[in-house]
Amino acid sequence: MRRKRRAEPVRSEQLEVGGETVLVIRKRIANVYLRVKPPDGHLEVTAPLALSDDRIRAFIDGKRRWIATTRERLARSCDVYAQPGADGQLSPDRSEAEAKRILQERLPTLLDRWVPVVGRRPERISLRKMKTRWGSCTPATASIRLNTDLAWLDPDLLEYVLVHELTHLYEHGHGPGFRARMDCYMPDWTERRRRLNSYLAL
Repeated sequence: MRRKRRAEPVRSEQLEVGGETVLVIRKRIANVYLRVKPPDGHLEVTAPLALSDDRIRAFIDGKRRWIATTRERLARSCDVYAQPGADGQLSPDRSEAEAKRILQERLPTLLDRWVPVVGRRPERISLRKMKTRWGSCTPATASIRLNTDLAWLDPDLLEYVLVHELTHLYEHGHGPGFRARMDCYMPDWTERRRRLNSYLAL
């Protein structure tokens, strides 16, 4: 009889750092992770349970140059596509609809480019907002799901996620076979993954 895994303790709180509110998620982990989240560039930190607020603030302060650079890149991407409302703000509903429109426009060209390279075509691609993943794949049904937030990032990151998920139609995991195929299809995939992980850890 299998023993049930104990639920992992997770705490979420807001922390004021340098005049802005940062979402801090505390977990049973060893390292600190800082993310600049699209589309507005707000900060999110995942930290060990026992790490003090002062150490988190110091960690963020040490990343100010990286934060500014990442926000500038995100703003350039969003400015091309975002359509502000009457109050100058982008409403969540409008943002989601616009994101889907952008992705639906980009995907046919990307599929035409990459399906012949990878040798697999998905039966279905669905677009939806996801909290913890940029994409996922169900090989049994050849179904791919893409996070609508990809619309607000550099187009080559959408391209990376699509090729990543197409490769899962061959390889279910991320082992040597998967990596070998990605090296062949997209030699710079690890650099694209690194850039993508600056927004969200997959």
